[in-house]
Amino acid sequence: MKQLPLGIQSFEKLINGDNLYVDKTALISDIVNNFHYVFLSRPRRFGKSLLISVIEEYFKGNRELFNGLSIYSDASWVSHPVIRLDFSNMSTEDESRFRATFKRRLESIASHYEIELSVDNEAEYFSSLIEALSKKSGKGVVILIDEYDKPITDHLDDVPLADRLRDFLKSIFVRFKGNDEYIRFVFITGVSKFAKVSLFSGMNQISDISMYEKYSTLLGYTEAELRHYFSEHIRLLAKKKEMPEDELLSEIKHWYNGYSWDAENRVYNPYSILNLFQSMRFDNYWFSTGTPAHLVKVMRGINFDVKQLQNAEANILTFDSSNLENIDPVNLLFQTGYLTISERRNLYQIEEYLLNFPNFEVETSFYSYLLGEISKTQAYEALSIALKLRAALDSGDQKSFESLLTTLFAQIPSNLFIEEERFFHSLFIMIMYLSGIEIESEVNTNIGRIDGVIEFEDKIYIAEFKYNSPPEDGLKQIVKKKYYEKYLAKTKPVTLLGVGFTRESVKTVFTKYDV
Repeated sequence: MKQLPLGIQSFEKLINGDNLYVDKTALISDIVNNFHYVFLSRPRRFGKSLLISVIEEYFKGNRELFNGLSIYSDASWVSHPVIRLDFSNMSTEDESRFRATFKRRLESIASHYEIELSVDNEAEYFSSLIEALSKKSGKGVVILIDEYDKPITDHLDDVPLADRLRDFLKSIFVRFKGNDEYIRFVFITGVSKFAKVSLFSGMNQISDISMYEKYSTLLGYTEAELRHYFSEHIRLLAKKKEMPEDELLSEIKHWYNGYSWDAENRVYNPYSILNLFQSMRFDNYWFSTGTPAHLVKVMRGINFDVKQLQNAEANILTFDSSNLENIDPVNLLFQTGYLTISERRNLYQIEEYLLNFPNFEVETSFYSYLLGEISKTQAYEALSIALKLRAALDSGDQKSFESLLTTLFAQIPSNLFIEEERFFHSLFIMIMYLSGIEIESEVNTNIGRIDGVIEFEDKIYIAEFKYNSPPEDGLKQIVKKKYYEKYLAKTKPVTLLGVGFTRESVKTVFTKYDV
């Protein structure tokens, strides 16, 4: 059984260490032989750096590393000079430091190839290095850039600095056009696409394959790949859990599958899968590696209206937005991996998408984190309270339910408090999702719209939320508009739940509907 390559981003180290590698080289061969300039965006911890390393070794002509892989029989094993730049390893604290570390990296590459250049300007140095490498080797240069957007996304709370860094990067990337005759292949990766439009505006020939159906499984593991490459790990975990393998695979799918960039093909998060088989237990691995700082900054400005995160609508223009001052939170959540494409449809020849959470890991972790941010509790505390609230609803314990809500909402700092009914409504929905309760929000009826319907195996709650009004007003609305009628056919006991919020307190009323 091969070793699990956790934390290994070097293809040479991975292969020489007898680590497991899911063979993606057929797709890589297709890309390098059919494109000249390529851009790919994927969330963090999805294998972008390893992909860059695989491409680097291919273009360096290190064929024996690929023995047994699909690309091994490729006829194009020619060694090319490679410029590899990883912006995540460069200082992005300010423009001058980034420019200095960028220049030092170029100088290191020049030294490796025994090239001397006397050029001060970073963009000019980059351009001269491309030309010198090509002329010395007699081959086209391969340029690989990882995490291209990090200098910008690190400073979304300082737009002037982000703009200066973007302008500097643009002065670098525009050099591709003037050096095209010396370039064999360019591959650029990052988390987001919102900087792509402005940075690559001078590169009309770049192909953004981020949402190409053909390459939708280039990163991540498909169901077939999981079953094939991890068969022994699956067997061992099933034995440890004392579960049939099919039941275990269903649980793995629930936790970690669901990412899609074309609404057709779905993949597992590779980082979570490797950690699952390494630790032999289910956990929130991908989320626990850290929420991007730029996501936190943007989410603090969306008024916590979580309803927009279910079946969120988007189109191709949403993903290509380049406005750093007003980034659409749904767009950012998609690009950072918290939302994925669940459905694709054409509307007047324009593709539109429905976005949702990809899986259980992401949904529960995100709600825990966001609720913790709002209530200033730790994520694990938020989850604990949500589970206790579920238990109170399940047992019909109104006193505990009301007390837990009051405790949680009392911790919300005044600067995050929004005196609107939708704010409390969103918080409540978030708590329900987090607890694993099946809740429908804003359910339409023939004469109105129900705030929330919570369904257990043996009971149904119909809920109305009121701000600065007593909870009895919610009950009156449910009864007046006969919201309960839609659920009488299910023959489950129906409880009417009124929730009244003020800044100081939460009051609730439970009333069982007499069928």
